[in-house]
Amino acid sequence: MVTKTMKYEIKYDKDLYNLLRDIQYVIYRLKNKATSMAWDWQQFSFGYNDRFGKYPKEKDVLGKTLSPDIYNLIKDEFGDFISSATVDVAIQEAVKKFKKDAPLINRGEVSVANYKRDGSFPIRKLQIRNLTKLNAKTYTAKFSLLSNEGKNQRGLKSGQIDVILRTGNGANVILDRILDEKYKMCDSKITKIKNKFYLLLTYQFESQKVLLDENKVMGIDVGVNVPATLAVSHDKYYRQFVGDGKEIRDFENQVLVRKKRIQQSRKWAGEGSVGHGIKTRTKALEKVSGKIANFKQTKNHNWSKFIIDEAVKMGCGTIQLEDLTGISEDNTFLKTWTFYQLKQYITYKAEQVGIKVVEIDPSYTSARCNKCGHIHNKSNKDKWRPNQETFHCQKCSHKANADVNAARNIAMKDIEQIIKDQLEAQKKSNQHALKYIVE
Repeated sequence: MVTKTMKYEIKYDKDLYNLLRDIQYVIYRLKNKATSMAWDWQQFSFGYNDRFGKYPKEKDVLGKTLSPDIYNLIKDEFGDFISSATVDVAIQEAVKKFKKDAPLINRGEVSVANYKRDGSFPIRKLQIRNLTKLNAKTYTAKFSLLSNEGKNQRGLKSGQIDVILRTGNGANVILDRILDEKYKMCDSKITKIKNKFYLLLTYQFESQKVLLDENKVMGIDVGVNVPATLAVSHDKYYRQFVGDGKEIRDFENQVLVRKKRIQQSRKWAGEGSVGHGIKTRTKALEKVSGKIANFKQTKNHNWSKFIIDEAVKMGCGTIQLEDLTGISEDNTFLKTWTFYQLKQYITYKAEQVGIKVVEIDPSYTSARCNKCGHIHNKSNKDKWRPNQETFHCQKCSHKANADVNAARNIAMKDIEQIIKDQLEAQKKSNQHALKYIVE
């Protein structure tokens, strides 16, 4: 099973947001209390070990494990307002966190966790009910957040609170699949980000069962005009061009022009637009700037999905792509384009279907002829790379699309060793030829 999380905005409602803030406050106090009690148990355990030469077992002393014991002790203090399920899970989270950190705490490497007032709080899957789709971007649900006492305190007929969830393209598909029972909803969280509350919905689904051969390799070459070019090791005719670099640059230029106009307009904007603070003055600029990042993120999601689908279709159990840690200073597109984000998306989507991702050294993958294996000297690049789109081998006269030639090299298993051996062979051949040059 694959487990993932997706964020959904909880539509603003004054009473609902006040309630969520009140729950945050209770959980903040509860978790700190549970952590303090876990600390007390640890100190008792140390003293017990000093006296009897062994650490006590929780069940032997408490009659149960630590989390349920703490729950029984503090449920009346914190469980008279919010759902007992929320109280129970919050205590479990605090105790689990303390136990995990205990070795580091004892060595003085970290401090005991101190929970903040505006932190997230758990909501179990059974507390999310009646999920209903209104349209592609809006869903409704009932959250069981309050105890009977809490319901009465708020003057409500039910402890189930009506909530509207806002979503966008892609994220709505997950809710649809949950409704269709293709995905399974799991225990989740509610959190606050910049004065808005969100449901961090955790869900599970079975990983795809596909027939993959680890020896079948897909190579991915990144470029300027085409962000990703695909080739596979076992099919010399296969090629796929993914994305359009011009589309990215045109969109970015349009947004930057608009951003410049907004910057200029700040000079004569009315008071309602300018306001008294820097946030008001820069709000429009931030919104425009975010469009570029969102556009790139959407493209990377779409392209990575296409690439993985192609790898599965071709039976590739391995994907090889370039390690662009040291991107050259003159390659403006690769430095500004979020290739690292694309690589991240490819990696985690590949893991879902059992495909291994390997990064290789990109040196010479563009200079090697995929037909005869000859590696060209970068000093005469104008001959074997007469333009951005063309590769022309100076050894065997083979001509090909430059990106396709590079992708086919990247798709070769053990390509780094192959290039190393070829360079050594060419070096020896050149040294041998020098012996017979007549001066």
